[in-house]
Amino acid sequence: MENTIFFGNGINRLSPKNISWSNLLNDLKESRTFDNDNLPNTMIYERIILEKPTKSLDILNDEFATKRKIADLMSKISAHQTYIDLYNINAQNYLTTNYDYAFIKSLQELKEVNFQIHEYSSEDVYSIRRLKRISNVKESKKHFWQIHGEIRKPATLMLGLDHYCGEIGKIDNYIKGTYRYTENKETITEISLPEKLRDNKFNGSSWIELFFNSNIHIIGFSFDYAEIDLWWIINKRARMKKSDLGQLITNEIIFYCDEINEHLKGVLLSMDISVNIVPSLPGNNRFNEYYKNLTNELKIKIK
Repeated sequence: MENTIFFGNGINRLSPKNISWSNLLNDLKESRTFDNDNLPNTMIYERIILEKPTKSLDILNDEFATKRKIADLMSKISAHQTYIDLYNINAQNYLTTNYDYAFIKSLQELKEVNFQIHEYSSEDVYSIRRLKRISNVKESKKHFWQIHGEIRKPATLMLGLDHYCGEIGKIDNYIKGTYRYTENKETITEISLPEKLRDNKFNGSSWIELFFNSNIHIIGFSFDYAEIDLWWIINKRARMKKSDLGQLITNEIIFYCDEINEHLKGVLLSMDISVNIVPSLPGNNRFNEYYKNLTNELKIKIK
């Protein structure tokens, strides 16, 4: 079975040019300051957009200007050795919720990687098929999926409730077999995920399949409850495992962290997600050492 590395913004925190989500959202408020309290980021973003003075008749045009500002800020995030370490793990697929290209920038330092990287998505807003195939001299398969959009296409950046819920609709269509897209002027309709499971007809057209046919190792990701698209898909998988399809879903999903509260741990375990705690040691270099230990553990685990 193939292996997938799923990484979030935790690794970007190692970069001196990283921008925290709280600082980013506060910057987007401009003069319209308000207390975030315990609001999820999706709600903070929606309030920012809805209270923003309008400059056009369509909110999407004003929102695009905000997303373009986010893309400009994110473009400054730099390469990091941890991404090279992750690339050198024997994994075939890489998923990220990050919009930036720090992972790609890091690989540019490797002689074995062939550039330019080939892109395989025609999507303008959503990111069901946002794939980049990374070719290298070893001719090993390396697929990179940016599942929440990318800064080169600001409209694809998934931040607000409207975008998240729209994405869930696309994911639901993909699983049900009603998802359609155009490729080389031909309309393609995906067969349902249950049919793919029963007949082993996975075609690699979307990262969604990886949650059912590859072992997924989740790192540098807080699994905030605002990430409703990902909660939806792992909940769907857990429910399918308790149906007549259960014996066909044999992959493992592992969530790695240095600490976790019991409430989050309990929910993850109930959804058939293993929790692997890799403690971090105190000190100024805490997270660099943590990710170094974690990538070493993954190299041993993923043969």
